[in-house]
Amino acid sequence: MDRTMDWLRLHGLDARLVQDVLAAFRAGALSSRPFPEQAPPDQVEDTVRLPAKNECFAEIVVPVLASGFGDDADVMEALRGIEFAELPADGPRIPHTVDPGRGDPPVVVMAWQGRVDDLACLVHECAHALQIRLSDHDVMPPLAREACAFLGELLLVEHARRHDPALFGALLQSWTAENATYLGADLVTLSDALSDPGTAYNYRQNYPVARLAAVQLFKRRTECGLRDLFASGRGAMRHLSVESMADRAGDVANHLPPMPEPDADRPRMDAYRRLGARALLDIDYWEGASEARIGDYYASQQRHGREPTAFLALDDDRKPIGYATWTVSTDNGSVTLTRQAAPFGNHLTLQRALERHLQATGTVEANHPCSARARQAAW
Repeated sequence: MDRTMDWLRLHGLDARLVQDVLAAFRAGALSSRPFPEQAPPDQVEDTVRLPAKNECFAEIVVPVLASGFGDDADVMEALRGIEFAELPADGPRIPHTVDPGRGDPPVVVMAWQGRVDDLACLVHECAHALQIRLSDHDVMPPLAREACAFLGELLLVEHARRHDPALFGALLQSWTAENATYLGADLVTLSDALSDPGTAYNYRQNYPVARLAAVQLFKRRTECGLRDLFASGRGAMRHLSVESMADRAGDVANHLPPMPEPDADRPRMDAYRRLGARALLDIDYWEGASEARIGDYYASQQRHGREPTAFLALDDDRKPIGYATWTVSTDNGSVTLTRQAAPFGNHLTLQRALERHLQATGTVEANHPCSARARQAAW
């Protein structure tokens, strides 16, 4: 693979599609933050002490990756088969994973100084090795291969978030710092190459889209799973969300803060948070509700919250993207939508989420009071 056009062809991509992904990130419509509700600490106390590499592998990396795949027996076996080697003293000091071919285990080649960055590197390379084993050594396109490795890192960060706050802070800071390269200098390299696909291929141009795709997949891992991607080999690109990421290039950047996770112990607080999010969406939407008398608006929103006949849609970052309200007929139980607000351009996403929420098998109507046909089929 000599030129960028060869890279595009190998991945089944075109330059315009990849440019749209980069544009979506630059516009703020795509996030590189796996946990948007938690900013990385400004400083991390030097309290994280890591044992030897073999201990970290056995006690941290194997449980983390195995848990991410539902403790599948094949995954455990694949992980235990990984071998390790030191970086040669007279060669490039770049960590890498060697695939010796079917019948032989992958070899992770890296240095170890016991730093948090080394642990992130270890899980990154072990995710490469796991992907090689699960795909039976079928060669995966490099962009997808790097997405798998970044997913391994994110599983480690998530594990630390639940079990080791000090390590979590250090790993999140490391992830954020590395974004400055992967989504900084590497993104510029990729963008320049896309403007002239005859440019010589540079391996680092895989990192920006792989990094962004990994974050999107990580947020949807419970619904899409990870094993199919890791086992897909040369067909891996069909599991990445490149097209949907590119589609967000025209989105208006969502400036709203992410919603906290639901709190079962404080349902009233959750209800008021949802009401507040709907109000913020209406302020941005400028379609009638923001001009209503505040007392009338509040009473209406409270009623929809109590019945409940309101639905708030969130994106992968748990940011509110839109909401809908409806009425239910007392005669036949039919549903009529009374309001749909999606100020950031997520109308179709809102409708699809609403369809799943209502689980409607019959006709759902929408109320359009300013139209000649005031009642129209919604779907």
